[in-house]
Amino acid sequence: MKKITCSAVGGPCDHEIKGATKEEWMQNGMAHLKEAHPEMAADVEGMSAEENAEWMKKFDATWDAAPEMTEEEMEDEKEVVLM
Repeated sequence: MKKITCSAVGGPCDHEIKGATKEEWMQNGMAHLKEAHPEMAADVEGMSAEENAEWMKKFDATWDAAPEMTEEEMEDEKEVVLM
């Protein structure tokens, strides 16, 4: 599981988006955009193939550099959800 902030991938806030895979992270990231930044979500959905490929290239580097969450961090996340 990795967590990357919205701002780390070009967004306007520091909300932490989590995902076990790139695909899961992307799904969670788009859900965050649609909820918190609908104008940006519309821009993302309207990207050309070339723009999307460029963004994905940058995202892949960000994903690869992001550390895996520790067992302690994941346990902390579970406790927050249960409260």
